[in-house]
Amino acid sequence: MSFEPATLTGKDNYYEDFAIGDVYEHARGKTVEALENVLITNLVMNTAQGHFNEHMMESSPQKHRIVFGGVTASIVIGLAMQDTGENAFQELGLDKVRFRVPVLHGDTLYAFSEVLGKDDSPEVLHGHKDVGVVHFRHWGINQRGETVFEGERRVLVKKRSFSTAGLEVEDEARAAMPTPRRVPARAARTNARVVKAHAQSVSAKARSVKGTRPVVAKSAKDKSSKALARRKRK
Repeated sequence: MSFEPATLTGKDNYYEDFAIGDVYEHARGKTVEALENVLITNLVMNTAQGHFNEHMMESSPQKHRIVFGGVTASIVIGLAMQDTGENAFQELGLDKVRFRVPVLHGDTLYAFSEVLGKDDSPEVLHGHKDVGVVHFRHWGINQRGETVFEGERRVLVKKRSFSTAGLEVEDEARAAMPTPRRVPARAARTNARVVKAHAQSVSAKARSVKGTRPVVAKSAKDKSSKALARRKRK
């Protein structure tokens, strides 16, 4: 099935829309909840108690648990995705990550992005068509304007000429299902007659065996009793 990606995404965040030096202040903010920090920390088996032991952290300079850096980075980049990733074709890398100020439960984060570079030369596209590499710098601030996160991200972004034509994938379940073979009605009736005749033959053999006298195997006890009787007669 083919469809036009433009019907699902924004109209101003294709490869052609990004210019080197552009800076984006993304529209939304996000308040970090304790559930997000502790749940993700436990799911990834992060054993640093500073993320989940409130009693221990009461004696620290922060006085409270600090948010796991993976959660902070995910929130900041997530806030930037509508503008920088809605038409992404493939994520290529995230590096130069820095966490400048600890994030606490209840802090609200805001995201910014800068376009550092663009490249649509064949050498960097790995055979993909109608896409280009955009190099972003992302950073996030808290409600006090302090920078809490910085990082650089490279991503393949679709051009307006991008199309899904030729990328269709056949339904695996349908492809794996064998095609049923239709049996003609005449062949089906013939098979039924053959099965019925075989059943009648088996039944006749059973009746012929029924009139014969069964052979009973003699036990070892019976054999020993007869041998003892012969010895007495001698």
